[in-house]
Amino acid sequence: MLEQLTEFIGRTHLVLLHFPIALLIVAAIVELLRALNLRRAAARYVPGPAASTMFFFALLATAASVLTGLILGFDDGPKVDQHRILGIVSGVLVLITTFALLAARSPGAKKAPSIYLLLLTVSAAAVGLTGHLGGEITHGEGYITRPLTRIFQDPTEPISAVALDPAMFDITQAQLDTYLTDIQPILDASCVECHGPEDAEDDVRLDSIEHVLSPDTSILMRGDPVMSDLVYLIELPPGDPDIMPPEDHADPLTPDQTRLIRDWVESLGS
Repeated sequence: MLEQLTEFIGRTHLVLLHFPIALLIVAAIVELLRALNLRRAAARYVPGPAASTMFFFALLATAASVLTGLILGFDDGPKVDQHRILGIVSGVLVLITTFALLAARSPGAKKAPSIYLLLLTVSAAAVGLTGHLGGEITHGEGYITRPLTRIFQDPTEPISAVALDPAMFDITQAQLDTYLTDIQPILDASCVECHGPEDAEDDVRLDSIEHVLSPDTSILMRGDPVMSDLVYLIELPPGDPDIMPPEDHADPLTPDQTRLIRDWVESLGS
């Protein structure tokens, strides 16, 4: 029970992380505008009550996001490590900014308001960058802008069977043909966006047979679909948070597509 409760708390990270991003960015914008208006009026800048209130809730949300993120944990990978480190750094920045805010609101404070404004801006940028990197981990690099970039790109040409030698991968010609005809189109449509050359999430690439059959990854065990992560993840029941492709990212594979992949993996053992 404790394990399930801990896992639930960790997964709330995906909800909580939106609050500090929005609150800090809005607070920074409000304070910057306030500082500009007071400067034009030749008045001394002091933190305003509205932005200070937002920052207080952002502090709580940041602490909760960092804590749940550490509880959640992630698979190893350079981007995940970056995200984790940047999240901790952002949390420390927000904490330091809290002390700067308290000093800035003290009577007679001179330099403290300017220092607070600078730290608030840096904290908002750091938290926003951390959230952006986390989004790329879950949805793939350039997830938001990728539909726009496709307007100016030519469709990717499929790999020609003539250019590949099945002996290179220790498989038969029939197995290679099945991959190129049945398996690769499924992976291209549902997996390559997050596991391709632009962004190999969790260091897994599924954009070519070279990477699918690479001995450096455990995503596929030849002849053993039960022990293959690729088959396991696509066969998870609808609604499972670990199902691939993620339900908020792409349509789930059909039973026929899942069967094709399972049968092909099993055939690699012969």
